Amino acid sequence: MKQQIQNTSTYDERLQSFKKRHNLQEVNTSKEAAFTLRVSDFTMRLSRSTGMLLGTNAPKHSKYGRAVRYHAGDLMNWFEQNENQDSEAA
Repeated sequence: MKQQIQNTSTYDERLQSFKKRHNLQEVNTSKEAAFTLRVSDFTMRLSRSTGMLLGTNAPKHSKYGRAVRYHAGDLMNWFEQNENQDSEAA
């Protein structure tokens, strides 16, 4: 039953819930994204150059000059994809 409720919610509802749970803004710094995903800031920087984070494709990021930002929706999508892969492997 819980699975059905999650599937019927819209993307915007899931994004708002994710942002609230992880105390995210619409756009986050690398350090904020690292804290949310429970990895070090160094690991986030490394993932941008290698394209991999924790054995999967790294979340999308945007660069504004030297500043790097992660959109909350991209973090949520990465988190959900990674979570689905873990549950399928088990």
